[in-house]
Amino acid sequence: MEAQSLILALNETRKTLLASRLLLSHGPGARPASLAASILPGDGVWMDDCNHIDTTGTQAALDLVFLDAAHRVVAVVSNLRPGIACPRVEDAVGVLQLAAGTIELSKTKKGDQVALEPIVPRPVQEAAAVRASRN
Repeated sequence: MEAQSLILALNETRKTLLASRLLLSHGPGARPASLAASILPGDGVWMDDCNHIDTTGTQAALDLVFLDAAHRVVAVVSNLRPGIACPRVEDAVGVLQLAAGTIELSKTKKGDQVALEPIVPRPVQEAAAVRASRN
């Protein structure tokens, strides 16, 4: 499993932020229970190659946004509580696990387009050059 905080999730249709720090996880069996145990607002997990979520081990309710290969929303599940079964979404190739309330705040709906953008920090040398040019 690969996990890093370098992805930003935006609802392009509604011009709203879904998550500013997404962890990456590949496949439904790749996620340790602690990865999504308690997602805070602004955080989330992108489960690639996944169309179903097991809530065993979660400590708080989650919002789920299921995406197709073009990153279009094919289903949303709001406020899924720990231990509650989540339906399979056959058209989904991945799912965003977000803090409960995110879907409502972002007004995300089926059919919306989502952008998953890498957040790439400037290389140290480039950042130092920018600072030096300002002095």
